[in-house]
Amino acid sequence: MKGNMKKVTITSKNITPKQWSLLLLELNLVRKAWRPYAKLDLSAHGLKRTLRLGMRKHGEPHAM
Repeated sequence: MKGNMKKVTITSKNITPKQWSLLLLELNLVRKAWRPYAKLDLSAHGLKRTLRLGMRKHGEPHAM
């Protein structure tokens, strides 16, 4: 089974920016939880920025 690439595409035309960022954060949590079982890659417009700002802890500086 090694080497079989699977791909999922999620699209939406009526999602708000807040819903989109929350979806990306939740997918990142799924990716982390699945790390022992499979290597999952995420790609989306603004993903790095969303994860950087969304995964920071309370009180951390708002670095851009």
